[in-house]
Amino acid sequence: MPVPLQMWLRVMVWFEFLICGVLLTFFAYNLCKEGVIISDRTHLEEGVIGMFFLAVATSFPEIVTGGVAVFALDKVGLGYGDIVGSVMANLMILSALDYFSGKGRILSKVSSLNRVTGIFVVGVVSVVLVSIILRFKTGFMPVFGRVGIESIFIVLIYFVYLRLVHKRSSTGHKSIYHVETESFWNIWAKFILFLVVVIFLGMWMAKISEKIVLSTGMSETFTGTLILGVATSLPEIIVSFTALRAASIDMAVGNILGSNLFDVCIIPFFDVLCKKPILGLLTPGQILATVLVLILSIIAAGSMFIKKQDRSKIGWDTGLIFIVGSAGFVLLYFIR
Repeated sequence: MPVPLQMWLRVMVWFEFLICGVLLTFFAYNLCKEGVIISDRTHLEEGVIGMFFLAVATSFPEIVTGGVAVFALDKVGLGYGDIVGSVMANLMILSALDYFSGKGRILSKVSSLNRVTGIFVVGVVSVVLVSIILRFKTGFMPVFGRVGIESIFIVLIYFVYLRLVHKRSSTGHKSIYHVETESFWNIWAKFILFLVVVIFLGMWMAKISEKIVLSTGMSETFTGTLILGVATSLPEIIVSFTALRAASIDMAVGNILGSNLFDVCIIPFFDVLCKKPILGLLTPGQILATVLVLILSIIAAGSMFIKKQDRSKIGWDTGLIFIVGSAGFVLLYFIR
């Protein structure tokens, strides 16, 4: 293929990625907006909105994009990379939220509900990492059909989390969107419409990521973690900043942590789509990305229990998360 044509195809791939990313961000954001309004109508507690309805809505791009990559394209690196990359990108967003939230560490201002979520994120990622080590070292881990036993543990942990937070929830919260006087059914109709559009855009994004791997020579792991991970995290960025502008720090952080927990809990879904447990198919780069996710999650969860304040615009915790995350992306680029 002539060199000018190759260059033109590369430019077109990135142009296609830009268009899809903008559309995906727009429709995913509106999906989240309608989800918040639905949550307002059902009078859910503020932290619950951020951790459940809103978190699930903002994670739909990861579900669709990763699922298509794993099942239709047989690209485990892209699908799994999208999950861990999105978690890394979400945690790195905390530094920007910290900067714009005013003086004092943002993670020291969250509720006990968010602290519980942070602990569960660390717990689930730890289960994932231990399962990866056991599958690679011993080769003996029970499998039920296509699903590994670790996926069953992950689902059980998530249900325990849901039960625990349900008991802790309370009524009354501050909305980050103006609830218009339209019928409840119209709101649901728009939610479903945006959901369908996000599904198709997620499928398109997965195919574009495959083209990026083929045209640039970048690894599936790096493309999945950085390119897909950041692209599918854009809804979280917008929603979290919207919550912050509404002076709802708890919902802003809750959206990040809730999305991260839900993202990791997508792994059982990937297990169903794979021919064998996905955690036994990972490369060293993908394992390193999992280790990075655990380190960043531990920093975030641990710092929420430290009440000591500082006067800097960015706290030591979110600053450390950003530095470690950035260094991690650089390492992933060089690991093939």
